[in-house]
Amino acid sequence: MMKHRNLLAGVLRMAVIFTAVAFVTSGVVAVGEDAKTALAKIGTDKGICVVLGAEQPSLVTGLAQGSELTIYFQSPDAREVAGVRTAAEAAGLLGTRVFVDQGDFDAIHLADNLADAVLVSAAAGDGADREEILRVLHPEGKALLGDRTLVKPFPEGIDRWDHPYHSPNNNPQSTDQLARAPYLTQFLADPKFSPMPEQTVAAAGRIFKAFGHIAHRANQNVMLNKLLGINGYNGTTLWQRDLPAGFMIHRNTMIATPETLYLADDESCKLIDAKTGETTGEIVIPDGLGDGPVWKWMALQDGVLYALVGGKEINVAVVPSSNPALGHWPWGMWQGHDYKDPKTNFGFGRTMVAIDTKTKKILWSHNEDDYLDARGLCMQDDRIYVYSPDKSLGCLDATSGKTVWKTSDAKLLAAIGPNARAQHYVTGYATSAYIKCNDRFLFFSGPQRARTVAVSAKDGKLLWQHTQGNLQLVLRDDAIYAAGPGDTGVKLDYETGDVIGRLPVRRACTRATGSVDSIFYRTTGGTVRIDVAANSAHHVAPMRPPCQDGVIISDGLLYWGPWMCGCQLAFYGHICLAPAGEFDFRPGTDDSRLEMGPGDPTSVEPLAVQAGDWPVYRGNNGRSSVSTVAAPRSIQKQWTYKPTASIRPTAPVTAGGLIFVGDHSGAVRAIGPDGKVKWQARTGGAIYFPPAVAEGRVYVGSADGRVYALEATTGRLLWRFRAAPADRWISVYDKLISTWPVAGGVVVDNGVVYAAAGIAHYDGTHVYALDAVTGKVKWYNDSSGTVSEQFSSGVSLQGSLYLADGELRFLGGNVHQTARYDLATGKCLNEPNRSVMSQHRTAFYPYYPNYGKYISLHRPMGKGRSLDYAASYEGSQHSQLALFAPMPRGAQPTQATDRPTDRRRPAPKRPTIWQAKAGRVYNSFIVAPKTLITAGRTAFDPAAPSFLAAVDLGDGTDIWYELRRARAAIKQEAPPEPQLPALTQFSQVR
Repeated sequence: MMKHRNLLAGVLRMAVIFTAVAFVTSGVVAVGEDAKTALAKIGTDKGICVVLGAEQPSLVTGLAQGSELTIYFQSPDAREVAGVRTAAEAAGLLGTRVFVDQGDFDAIHLADNLADAVLVSAAAGDGADREEILRVLHPEGKALLGDRTLVKPFPEGIDRWDHPYHSPNNNPQSTDQLARAPYLTQFLADPKFSPMPEQTVAAAGRIFKAFGHIAHRANQNVMLNKLLGINGYNGTTLWQRDLPAGFMIHRNTMIATPETLYLADDESCKLIDAKTGETTGEIVIPDGLGDGPVWKWMALQDGVLYALVGGKEINVAVVPSSNPALGHWPWGMWQGHDYKDPKTNFGFGRTMVAIDTKTKKILWSHNEDDYLDARGLCMQDDRIYVYSPDKSLGCLDATSGKTVWKTSDAKLLAAIGPNARAQHYVTGYATSAYIKCNDRFLFFSGPQRARTVAVSAKDGKLLWQHTQGNLQLVLRDDAIYAAGPGDTGVKLDYETGDVIGRLPVRRACTRATGSVDSIFYRTTGGTVRIDVAANSAHHVAPMRPPCQDGVIISDGLLYWGPWMCGCQLAFYGHICLAPAGEFDFRPGTDDSRLEMGPGDPTSVEPLAVQAGDWPVYRGNNGRSSVSTVAAPRSIQKQWTYKPTASIRPTAPVTAGGLIFVGDHSGAVRAIGPDGKVKWQARTGGAIYFPPAVAEGRVYVGSADGRVYALEATTGRLLWRFRAAPADRWISVYDKLISTWPVAGGVVVDNGVVYAAAGIAHYDGTHVYALDAVTGKVKWYNDSSGTVSEQFSSGVSLQGSLYLADGELRFLGGNVHQTARYDLATGKCLNEPNRSVMSQHRTAFYPYYPNYGKYISLHRPMGKGRSLDYAASYEGSQHSQLALFAPMPRGAQPTQATDRPTDRRRPAPKRPTIWQAKAGRVYNSFIVAPKTLITAGRTAFDPAAPSFLAAVDLGDGTDIWYELRRARAAIKQEAPPEPQLPALTQFSQVR
């Protein structure tokens, strides 16, 4: 009986909703006066607030309840830490809005420049170090130390990305002196996906993103025609507002300053408060000036706003999507992108104006007979360069609006050539600018161009031509860096146009950009970073530059995303990297990593593990989901344990009559045969994968970067080991975790605990074998983040750990689909990737739980038969569960796997013995003798009913079937969050 109960409890996986509970905080929360006073002094209700010590836990909970702040609490006092955790858990905030860690006040466990505020309580006293407080504060952030208030200043050497192409000259080259390699992840944040088009500017630690009118996938719908103001240091969305429908935003009509965002459309230029998103004023083009009030292009310099204005354009329709997949553009000539008529084309106008931003008065205006193309306008110092396709190229004096020179030279216009159609994954977007300048040259290159053309800025004379035109230019002092599709990328000499170097492969259309020491552009799977000084190429594998922005460099940081498509990526979203400075990526291990709990770790109460128990995730260390226990022919519900808060639990494991489960608040619980909690223990961060039980001990990996060993019968801490190379927490989708979380769970085998810590290869990936009794290191590997020294690419921890063929394995990110380590030595067995390209994909559950719900199955069943179910990694494609007959003689076997790999597609047609009922999608399996136990949903829909069923392996019929009714569907654009599961135990009906 117990064997069957344990077996069936094990089938319930975190993403399976069979019996669910929704936690909602109701009523008015009373916020203490101390919290109200602190919030008033902080001056912000969004972002990250650090609290060092607290006389009363109510301060921490009150700060969260009285604002939208994420609270990070730290204290060296274990009792104080426990008290704050208890209070936060009771308030339903632990692991969602409140994060608690133990540590001395002189070393705050957060990344540099992450926090909006720091509160130092009297309990912290003089233990809080002023320099340490300033380190974790971002510029403009405040620290409250009793009666004193510290405000962190902006550092010297930073640069803004205040125009869409960095500056009015359209040269995407930053002068920021701080944003230098190497890097560490600063944050991963929402939104994850972007409709088309996208436009980004940045200034003073704030990022402004405008999202357009076309969604090609359903996950982009929620951002259609939205404008976001984002904290550039921790990714917090500060405000959001609607953009006018019908106006195509991919043009130079957005400019950021520390105080004001200038955003122009078909009516006016709005002046938007950078901190709040509120409109503080607007600039309207007077009636009778030019062809109309529509803003086509603009630039800001020395308090003067320069603009091209004109008549009404094609009014584009908002295009939502119902396609549930992750990505890819169906390239085409979208509405208006064919540029048929200059009178109504996007960004075409005949009137230039200069406006005083203080008085809003027009300083001068200049009219042209022919239409100017905003894609062919740029500005350097006191010169504005204007281009009318096939008609003329000119230069205006920015102080007066008068023509400096104008040419219609036939040879020049022929060299520039007609505008091509673009709108192709190689050529790029028809809306992209194709002109750049510095103080000596104008360059025509990029989408629409058949060749690259250099023109004298002095007089408009043609200087030279390069045979390739579809090049993304970055103008640096030493050369023109021209990233081209395929192997066409080159470095060009300014004076002659001669090729003086070659660049690695650029994949398709994405814009190239430059930092002070690097050039960034897209490759096949990830980002190429050219180290300019060393003339070498490096691979940033998990993410690629967003289609229409490229990598943005501002305020000492680098930004990727969000994504319009679903290419070979591990990261989706708005992602920031910070300079690592002198950080030691491989510090080695020392005694400080291992902390012992109370009592003797070698002596624990025995736990009577039975043969049919389910002590680890998916039943065994191979994660095969196979059990030798016969499944019951019918069941009945015995008890249900409901979570007490809105925290995601892990799947359960069972051993010795107990059920063990972790959750995202960091709790580990043992539940007894009666469904009641026997004990509870806490880690410092989220637990993403189930505990592992062995020899009377429970082991878990935590997002605080540590491995924990607990006594199975009591929950007593035996030891904890810091697998992370440092205590450095960051913001990951509004949750605080270590830069090196133990996110893939642990594996215990023959007295050894195997664990891995990390997120991205460039941060470092740290893999360990620990003695299961003492926690001491048997071996460690801290080098597999850079398997290829030449290209700086390697393993990113992107999957749960398992054992196979004498190896420790997990999904390794984009470059290495499966990371492999020798069990005896820890040697990484992956061969270096000898290029700046990759081809694998992941959507790792801890960071993308909506894309980690479904599980594939491939189980040989003897006599050539196999049991198969394939779910794509993001869950939008599913095959029917089926038992396949042997392959016909001479046919090639199906290459299938039960790992959540990157390119799972329904298997080729094979003879079938049976197929399960159509429409079902599966979260969990147990392959038992003669029976397959399944759990999942009745359809690919978060609101669909969930089920638990036993399937006869002989003919595919249901032996029994338990259905939970669907909750009422909620009409909304974003996919609904699934209700959190309750743990239900069933017993066999005799």
